[in-house]
Amino acid sequence: MKILMYNAVEEEVPFMTAWSTKTGHEVVREVGPLSEDNVDLAKDFDAVSSQQTTAIPAIVYKKLNEYGIKQIALRQVGYDVFDLPAAFENHIRLSNVAAYSPRAIAEYTLTQLFNVLRHNKKFDRAMATGDYTWAAGGQAREIYQLTVAVIGVGRIGTAFAQMLHALGAKVLGVDPVYHAQNEAFVEYTTLDDALSRANVISFHTPLNDETRGLADQNFFDKIQPGTIMLNMSRGEVVDMTALENALLSGQLYGAAFDVTPNENEFMDQKQSLSDLPENIQRLTELDNFYLSPHIAFYTNTAIKNMVEIALNDAVTLANDGYTENEILR
Repeated sequence: MKILMYNAVEEEVPFMTAWSTKTGHEVVREVGPLSEDNVDLAKDFDAVSSQQTTAIPAIVYKKLNEYGIKQIALRQVGYDVFDLPAAFENHIRLSNVAAYSPRAIAEYTLTQLFNVLRHNKKFDRAMATGDYTWAAGGQAREIYQLTVAVIGVGRIGTAFAQMLHALGAKVLGVDPVYHAQNEAFVEYTTLDDALSRANVISFHTPLNDETRGLADQNFFDKIQPGTIMLNMSRGEVVDMTALENALLSGQLYGAAFDVTPNENEFMDQKQSLSDLPENIQRLTELDNFYLSPHIAFYTNTAIKNMVEIALNDAVTLANDGYTENEILR
């Protein structure tokens, strides 16, 4: 079988090559994300895979169908890049990698929570000017004193909740799906109750009609003054204007984001700071806001699993087989 792997980064190549050697399937690398401009490259291939944050438009599924390709295997968790109706209309089966390494993202979320708690950005900036005083950053809180609302208690949210529980924090879970096995370390509750009680709010949700714009001004009005907000899920979950106002007013103690709604304008690029979107320039100037370039997933384990699981699923779906990672609606 011949597979075209779109948006394949250098770090994926060794795992792509090893998988190809092990399975005997040919894998060809394409550096750009799957789009209308390069979908024609998929002619004469049997299957395709991609990982990307840019949307895959309707015309792509039509063309893939014309080329005899039956599927797209996404090498990531979030599948909001898909146009599901267009894919299903053109008989394209879809899959994602729902669990390449939940711990990778959970560990990074915990790292950023500690950074906010410990005022590390303030201390780093002060030390860069020669100021090594304690007052440069200020006193921190300890994690066992916190109540954390985990919004989205799926694989990643569960891994994060387990880490928090082990460190002594109180964990509140908000999710439409209840998992009884989580009761040992999560108290399931409503969103409004969680917002009224939490010192920390952490998003681990997919992006869909229910979560898009979830954290709007009404959401921020319900949180406790001095709350910490973490978002390692999707940028569109949070209203960035409301976020900025909450940081400036002190409604938020601090925030750490790995994603933004406009991230495709600047992330994974090198550019002048003055060329960044204006709201990103303002936010990154704040001592209590941490922004990372969508790297919460970025570990050796995660990259290996993303490649291997997606390529296995590509073969399975192309051969009309079953995978638990298929997206059915």
